[in-house]
Amino acid sequence: MFGDWKIAALCTSRVYDLQVHGFIAALNEKLQNKGFALWVYALNEDLYWEEDKYPAEASVFGYIPYDQVDVVIVMDEKIKSHSIVNGIISAAKEQEKPVVILDGNYEGCSSVKFDFAAGFELAVRHAIEDHGAKKPMFMAGFKGNPFSEERLAIYRKVIEENGIAFDEKMVRYGEFWALPARREMSAVIDSGDLPDAVICANDIMAINVCDVLKEAGIKVPDDVIVTGFDGYDEVFVSVPGITTVDCELTELAEMTAEASNRCVDGDDVGDLFVIPRLIRNESCGCPRCVMTRSAMVSRLNNRFYRYQDDVRLLHDCVSKMITSKTLEEAVSYFRVEHTHQHTERMCCIVKADCFEQDKNYFLEDTSGTDHCLVYDPEHRGSGCDPFDTSHIIPDLEKRMAGGFPLIFHALDYMNKPMGYVAYFFKTYEITEYCRTANLTEMVNMGLGGYINMQYQHYLVSRVAEIYKRDALTGLYNRLAFRETFEDMKNDPDNEGKSLLVVMADLDNLKKINDELGHGSGDQAISAVAEALRTACPDEALSVRFGGDEMLAFIPGGGDAEDIIRRINEFLEKKSRKLGFTVTASCGSYETKISPKLKLQKAVEKVDEHMYQEKKKRQEGL
Repeated sequence: MFGDWKIAALCTSRVYDLQVHGFIAALNEKLQNKGFALWVYALNEDLYWEEDKYPAEASVFGYIPYDQVDVVIVMDEKIKSHSIVNGIISAAKEQEKPVVILDGNYEGCSSVKFDFAAGFELAVRHAIEDHGAKKPMFMAGFKGNPFSEERLAIYRKVIEENGIAFDEKMVRYGEFWALPARREMSAVIDSGDLPDAVICANDIMAINVCDVLKEAGIKVPDDVIVTGFDGYDEVFVSVPGITTVDCELTELAEMTAEASNRCVDGDDVGDLFVIPRLIRNESCGCPRCVMTRSAMVSRLNNRFYRYQDDVRLLHDCVSKMITSKTLEEAVSYFRVEHTHQHTERMCCIVKADCFEQDKNYFLEDTSGTDHCLVYDPEHRGSGCDPFDTSHIIPDLEKRMAGGFPLIFHALDYMNKPMGYVAYFFKTYEITEYCRTANLTEMVNMGLGGYINMQYQHYLVSRVAEIYKRDALTGLYNRLAFRETFEDMKNDPDNEGKSLLVVMADLDNLKKINDELGHGSGDQAISAVAEALRTACPDEALSVRFGGDEMLAFIPGGGDAEDIIRRINEFLEKKSRKLGFTVTASCGSYETKISPKLKLQKAVEKVDEHMYQEKKKRQEGL
């Protein structure tokens, strides 16, 4: 529940597909009449029942707030992955939430189905019994596919009832798609054994079968009649118009809403069936069927031409995001004029781990659950403001008030989940739904590329830092120090400031090496460097100037005696840990910073003072 609304979460794929889009619009209207709001969680790709395939964008289903939704609706035939659907069902059951499956069968779930078998039988009987086909051929889908095999069985049953003997040669496999269907139909024509009817398992194959026949000079329906199945919009604008079976989405939506409401009320719904209807058209010899579906032709043209420009504009946005110096700058490109017209109805929530620059998020294992709000059209934050995903999106109540569905896509890059993007349109316009795929991909490529580039910058800086540092002590090496020293002394802001130079020279290095080994000698050198670095302020420039000589240059000066005292105290403690004595002779020298300051002169002066102190200590002994 959210406020007074019951929540239905719809799991599907490709919201820009005309059938899915039409179903979402119809379902939302039917659910609203029953007190529901609809949240849509969608993939942008079909998975084709490849059960070992788990794309990162499937992580969108992990963002379903099962504790807040009242019912989960799954379009099994659109997701096309039993393993992913089983994961959704399992998560819902953990929260004791009912699941309604469309076009599928899963234990413990209610289902709403088109009676595809009954609908397909209408098409086969129409070709055989109404038009008198005597030598029919079946263009099947994939061999072994349950939908294809079911339709093959119906085809065989009907022709045998009408006295036509079945032969395996009457079946060709067009794999539910254009190119395989064209290849198979061409092979039939080349064989010279032409059927008088081609009954196709779906509309895509039927359209392409007609096209191949026409290219070969074979008339449809005069020489060969053709039928399809699915009721896709394209069959009404093709030439000839395709006889098909229409799976009426409004009726499916009505039954789905009814099943969802009954499940929430605790009823045992079981399986509900919607029987498709036969649509007669030119490809079988019937008169042309004209259906105007929301200015369908205009919409199809709009989808093709308009989005060529969109792709170019979004590509430009991606390029600018990737090369941004900060996340705030990257996200700012969502707000520029030519992009904002597309992004004003979306927000992006991203995993906080993505922005840890010292990690390669896309290659390293990450387990963080924190998220941040990267973009929202009505909130101008830092680009990485913490966000509690239990709130779903900012201003949830306001954005649900219009009564339109919320649409969620996962964000991923290099097949690694990054978070999710939500769309909150104020219309059912198909062009808005079509745009979601491009926009999601823009965010994926733009943010993913920016995150990856930031890590590359981090690596470059680390390599540069390693180049500058002495491997044993971590202090600047002499070459890098000289460059840094020149920058410091030539900085106008530093001119005239005091400069304190402190030297720490390890005592008895040769003796340590000879008696304890060079490993102990390295430990002693490292200890003196650590003592110097710890005793000096953070702004000090520390360098390993010689084998056992360490120098610190402190802009602004400091208390030399206190620094040297802390060096000695540090070495006393360190000696106890090491198990042998480490001491250093220290000296200091103070001067002024100016472009004329000579490094060698400063080193000579502090070296001189250090030897004076060493001599005093030896005389004191």
